[in-house]
Amino acid sequence: MKAGEESMPFKPSLPGYRAVLILFSALAFSVCLLMADNVLLAQNGEPPPLILTSLKIKGAEAIPAKKVREELSIPLPSFWPWKKDPVFRAGDLEADIERLEAFYRREGFYHAEIRPEIHKDPEGKVKVILHVKEGPPVLVKNIQIEVTDPAVKPMLAKLKEKWPLTEGERFTEGEYEDFKRIYLNYLADNGYPRAKIDGKVYLDDKVNTADIQLTLRPGPLSYFGEVSLRGERQTPDYLIRRKLAFKKGDTFSLAKLYESQRRLYGLDLFRSVTLTPEEVPETQKEIPVTVEVVESKKRSLKVGLGYGDEDELRTRLGLRWRNFGGGGRLVDLEGKYSSLETRVVGAFLNPQLLRTYWDFSFNTGWITRDFPGFQDRAFFTQTRFERDLPWSLRMYVGHLLEFARPFDIPTDTLLLLGESSGESFLSSALQMGIRQDKTDNIVDPTRGWIFYANGDLASGYFGSELEYGRLLTEARKYQSLGKTGVVLAGRLKFGLIQPIQDTDEIPIFKRFFAGGANSVRGYRLDRLGPRNASGQPIGGEALLEGSVEARVPVYKEFRAVAFFDFGNVYFKARDIDLGQLRYAAGFGVRYTTPIGPIGVDIGFPLNRIDPEQDPAYRVHLTIGQAF
Repeated sequence: MKAGEESMPFKPSLPGYRAVLILFSALAFSVCLLMADNVLLAQNGEPPPLILTSLKIKGAEAIPAKKVREELSIPLPSFWPWKKDPVFRAGDLEADIERLEAFYRREGFYHAEIRPEIHKDPEGKVKVILHVKEGPPVLVKNIQIEVTDPAVKPMLAKLKEKWPLTEGERFTEGEYEDFKRIYLNYLADNGYPRAKIDGKVYLDDKVNTADIQLTLRPGPLSYFGEVSLRGERQTPDYLIRRKLAFKKGDTFSLAKLYESQRRLYGLDLFRSVTLTPEEVPETQKEIPVTVEVVESKKRSLKVGLGYGDEDELRTRLGLRWRNFGGGGRLVDLEGKYSSLETRVVGAFLNPQLLRTYWDFSFNTGWITRDFPGFQDRAFFTQTRFERDLPWSLRMYVGHLLEFARPFDIPTDTLLLLGESSGESFLSSALQMGIRQDKTDNIVDPTRGWIFYANGDLASGYFGSELEYGRLLTEARKYQSLGKTGVVLAGRLKFGLIQPIQDTDEIPIFKRFFAGGANSVRGYRLDRLGPRNASGQPIGGEALLEGSVEARVPVYKEFRAVAFFDFGNVYFKARDIDLGQLRYAAGFGVRYTTPIGPIGVDIGFPLNRIDPEQDPAYRVHLTIGQAF
């Protein structure tokens, strides 16, 4: 303040002053309403409701406390601190205790006792402890199975290995129902859809034993009869019939009905597919089947938006025409963009070409890629003839025509590979491949396996300037561990590409690379294998990599993942050395959504190539499983 000036008192601005007054007035008004409401309740003789802040279960040993909590119907306090604790009602807890006692009986504990301990503080907050005394379990003493048809008995002998209950184990009603279901499902899949099973359980609650007696009536051996098609559609009858996994006269099988439904959905022509065996007299051996389909919309638009740690922002726009010109034909136009790849692709599929068992597909498009070791632009056309084979196999033969021009390649990489800057490559290759998919779910498999092998042969005899032979094969296996929800997954991948005829070295855009979110986690994208003097990857002619992963349920839709990856890329096929494999281990979390799991993985390299340049860990954002 300058000399001679008078100090002026601070005055708040009018708008801010009014805002503060309004805020405090609203808060005071809310508090008054709450107090008035509590006073009114007290005057009416109705005290404020009790609030449940904690519920613990003690004494649960054979059955985990988590599973016991899932049987409760009363709302429980949330794990999340911002969620309001629920109201507690003693009557609801008593009803739940009766429910738990019935639950324990179903689990084989007929003498279980559940005692509640309730603590209430002056503020109306309630803590509940449920003390569980399980008591002795009921054990299976004897199992007897009677089959009324002696001819069927030998084929059922192998089912003993799948029994959910065996002598000496705890009896549960759920496993008893599973026991009967195993036999009924097996018979329904092997020609006896009208099988019936009668069961009796003799319980002795004094010595806690159970005797199981089953009587199995297979009924007559049945076969598939005539197939009738229903529903207004443009899709031709022959296309639907040839996707069926059975024909008239085959032994009846429910599994073949489900497989037929899966194949028809795989055409992406129908939004509803129903296969219904018709009701016929028991004396009739042939069972007709009605197939009813409802077609999907003629056109559909798909828009996708996502983000990954490697490709960053990615977008997708796709347009599909179904039954284009009739005959079940499909036309696709798709555009994709990310920091690693941009592509515009068109595809045409003609199923059952000329009413044969061969599908005809044609793909063409433009692609530009920006990878750590190079960039390139390419235009391609691909023609294939595909068909289904027995045992869920699918094969293809075809031709690939590709014009590619890699650029922004480091000079020392060009010298190592004998390439020239700005050089273009013309590839004309014959292609052949086979694939088998025996998984239970395309997006998130828990059982089964996938195997594929693809081969290319580019030769001057086909007009190719770049001449090579290429093989890429991969096997994946998924195994669920009983009722635990844990899934073990594993994969092994091998690739090989060799120059032939007048080609001396494979150019960089055709070489193999490894490392990254879908490869060996713990290493950066494409960082495994040979590098040039400046540390940039140059790829190799051979690839070997694999993974082992455990997927464990944690809470509702959340799952934890633990993994171990290995792999490497080799400059030449003769350089393959298992001692040079790179390893990574880590963990992650997944959240299951209708479009597949999303989550994050953290990978730690176990034998880094360059400890000074390679990071100690990598974080990968994921959409879908890693494999």
